[in-house]
Amino acid sequence: MEKNNQSANIQEKSLMDRFRFFYFLDKKSASVETVLNIIGVGFIIIIMFFTAVEIIGRYLFNQPIPGYVENTELMMLAIAFLGIGYNQRIGAHVRMDLIIKKIKGRYYHISEALLLVLSLAVYTCICVYSFKFAMNAYQVGDVTEYLYFPTWPAQLCIPVGTFFLCIRFVIQIIKNIAQAIVGVEMRESR
Repeated sequence: MEKNNQSANIQEKSLMDRFRFFYFLDKKSASVETVLNIIGVGFIIIIMFFTAVEIIGRYLFNQPIPGYVENTELMMLAIAFLGIGYNQRIGAHVRMDLIIKKIKGRYYHISEALLLVLSLAVYTCICVYSFKFAMNAYQVGDVTEYLYFPTWPAQLCIPVGTFFLCIRFVIQIIKNIAQAIVGVEMRESR
């Protein structure tokens, strides 16, 4: 199994070497996706700390953290969307691939490319409209109700995360089309 993965990685690298720009884009996008994912994990740690302090403060000292719920809601956007491109790259998203598993050869890569094009269309719309929404929140000065914390930085996590997801989709579409043309059978491990 490990030998097959090594040969698939060698074939994938040689395939991407034919398209230098996409190889460069893949590597740079992967490093940005990793950094965004680490930032999202940092927000998870912050929420864990806030939750522990909130529970201790509320039940032991009868002093909850002001604006705890608002801040947690804003941080959830970063957690959910900053790591979305990274998860697509490593194949960590939940997929319904009952039918796709049965497809072999070039048809597999063609069907994957078509699914990725559909996903790209949906997430491009999400990226564009969430960016407009975040800019609107910035322009009108949208703030939270209790602490008057601006909401636009958290809302900007959606277009940033989906932008890098869209770049990942484009890279995977190119890979799948190239593999369908060349006839190389390489499935991403999920």
